[in-house]
Amino acid sequence: MTQPHNTATSQELADFFNASHPQLQKYLYWQVRSREVAEELAQETYLRFLKQEPRHILDLNAFMFTIAANLARDHLRGIKREQHREMVPLDTDIADSKPHTEDIVARQYLGEQLQQAIASLPDRTREIFLLYRADELSYKQIAARLDISERTVEYHLRQALLLCRSFLTNT
Repeated sequence: MTQPHNTATSQELADFFNASHPQLQKYLYWQVRSREVAEELAQETYLRFLKQEPRHILDLNAFMFTIAANLARDHLRGIKREQHREMVPLDTDIADSKPHTEDIVARQYLGEQLQQAIASLPDRTREIFLLYRADELSYKQIAARLDISERTVEYHLRQALLLCRSFLTNT
């Protein structure tokens, strides 16, 4: 459903949420690795979604996943802050810091999936995405290098993220 939100009825929004829920749950679980937290974040996503000004939303799915991504990022930052605050006494046994086999396999699988997603991008979008992510160039630097506007860089990066997200959630 990519129609503007202002034409959506309550029933259409409910249908949209019901249809999107499994995909949103998978995405949030992939981000936070906790079913309970993913469910809480999904509910918060829906609440924030419904609080927005309806006439400004052009793509319900993209808007909902943007909210979800922001909530997941905020959640993970909060966890990081908590972990940073906790100090481990020097006389405490420190657990083995080596990753578990399951984590290694999951990361390898995710890495392969991400490589496939990036490879599936249109050439220009992939080039801009790699300049930004791999070469760590700014929008301005990419625009200068490719002789395009910064808005075009922004557009291609947004497209890359949407296409990669779609690829990863559909596989």
